Amino acid sequence: MTDSRPATDLTTVLAGDHRGLDRLCTEIELGQGSPENRKDLADHLIAELVRHAVAEEPFLDGEGDLAEAEGLMRELEGVGPQETRFERLLSALVRAVRRHVHDEGPEAVRRVRLTCSPDRRAELGEEVLAVRGAAATLPHPDLSDRMPQADQLWPGPGFVDRARAALRRAAG
Repeated sequence: MTDSRPATDLTTVLAGDHRGLDRLCTEIELGQGSPENRKDLADHLIAELVRHAVAEEPFLDGEGDLAEAEGLMRELEGVGPQETRFERLLSALVRAVRRHVHDEGPEAVRRVRLTCSPDRRAELGEEVLAVRGAAATLPHPDLSDRMPQADQLWPGPGFVDRARAALRRAAG
């Protein structure tokens, strides 16, 4: 009989987030696609990063790469893909995400492992996954045509705040 904890352990969930964020950064760094597609990728990265940050923030000090990324996400909300600062802001966001994934994120996972029992980690992981399942999402641009519009969280001004609010509503 197999124990189901590893799939829902919060450390496993957060580490999986880090791998997914890293892959998205690589996709963005490849620089392919139209400006509109790059904006869609940026919006997808922002949505995934907000989902991750809500789960991980309790184990971080509120400073650092995620805080920097949050400021960059808010700046990117109102910037069109044709604007000259779009690529500069997107590159800065990718760098902040990469630093988080490689430096700050593993430290947060370590803190979770040190401060929470295996049962508590499993409980927290299940809660995070349930909230994510209940909250509206912004799909990867390649999948957006396969997800009903009513189930998608649309980008634009206030997107970061709306994404956080959707996650908190789903948790409440």
